[in-house]
Amino acid sequence: MIILCEKGLKCFEDSVRQLIEKHILKTLAADLTRNTFSMLAEEYDCPFSGDNMKLDTIIPHLPKEAKTLATSVMESIRGGSSVEEFLESYTSLTDPKYTQLLIKKQDKKKERQMVFSQKQALLEQLKSETKSGDLLNISCNLIFIKQNSALLHAPGRAISGVVKVLASNLPDNQATAFNDLLGLVVSELKGESEVGDEDKERLRVLVTDVVFGNQQPEVE
Repeated sequence: MIILCEKGLKCFEDSVRQLIEKHILKTLAADLTRNTFSMLAEEYDCPFSGDNMKLDTIIPHLPKEAKTLATSVMESIRGGSSVEEFLESYTSLTDPKYTQLLIKKQDKKKERQMVFSQKQALLEQLKSETKSGDLLNISCNLIFIKQNSALLHAPGRAISGVVKVLASNLPDNQATAFNDLLGLVVSELKGESEVGDEDKERLRVLVTDVVFGNQQPEVE
């Protein structure tokens, strides 16, 4: 999933991209590292705590060349800013010469399947989500998938920048509606107003139109 999120980062200007990269590193990359280090600890029979700040207790038990890579992985999730650098270090660390872990390599078919599965899950959430902030986030994810065939994993404070980029690739009428709905959500979050059910439905319809065009989604 991190690879698919990294592929879409090039769409954003530096300030927004940096927010998204740090969010990916602090969440998805941190979870992946914790799970991987836990398995490495078992493989090398070393004491280990799953606490994020104690992950590096395994590093002294690793082969010499792997220690540098493991340190790079830790530095990435603690204070790094490059998902690409994290992926390079992580891929090298999980090389068969350092571990018996079977890390499956991504291929185009699996990536397409993952994007499709994520899209279907988001479409289901779009139907039922009632919180306007979460609904906007789901909407951004779906439109991002449509435009880039990649995944989006952005923090709330980056959503305004995300909408700006997504809207720039929409027809004028859809872009205007999308920006208007963003404004309504921002006003609600500031406590100035509430997003009504009609406006939430407008957002759902807008997203469905963008994702499917003139085609109607299949009814299960």
